[in-house]
Amino acid sequence: MIKTNIKLIIFDLSDVCFNSEEPLYLKIFAERHKINLSILEKFYLELLIKAEEDKISGKEIWQKVFLKFNIKNETFEKVLKEMMTLKEENPETMDLIKKLRKKGYKITYLTNYNKDYWEAIKQKFDLNPYFDYGLVSYQIKARKPSPIGFKKLMDYFAVKPAETIFTDDSMKNLLEAEKLGINTIHFQHVDLFADLLEDFGINLE
Repeated sequence: MIKTNIKLIIFDLSDVCFNSEEPLYLKIFAERHKINLSILEKFYLELLIKAEEDKISGKEIWQKVFLKFNIKNETFEKVLKEMMTLKEENPETMDLIKKLRKKGYKITYLTNYNKDYWEAIKQKFDLNPYFDYGLVSYQIKARKPSPIGFKKLMDYFAVKPAETIFTDDSMKNLLEAEKLGINTIHFQHVDLFADLLEDFGINLE
């Protein structure tokens, strides 16, 4: 049965609207400094989770990385600049978002980032033509799949879960949204996503 009461569509950003720059950069960094990639990734992820909840800064992540691996010739500013060169838009997804906005749907994002990284992303990309609003984990001190972000976005737009779609490449995040009664679409490719929107009565033609 086609659902036609959708008002709000929430997008994940990394691997949906953009690529994921961090795994790419960690591999480059590990090779440059001859570090075991698995050990670096594990250490980095533990710190990243804290930063995305605003418990430490993005700069502190890398200060701790430099200290643990005895790296003397790097700075956070250099690392962040290099990392952001790897961040790219998914133009097909962004074009689809523009079409959705033109049709009157409210479009927002919910993403996990620390403040330092997010400020760099905002300097590189103008999100205003695409999104009506958005929340970043450090701003609410809670990472997806916490229900906090979903609830805040629905409250902001005064919509019900049944009037909301959330799309993400992570099944874990989708399952938590579904527990709130939010409609979900597992994002795998923009063309498939567009097809699945039709199940909700959303036609982009």
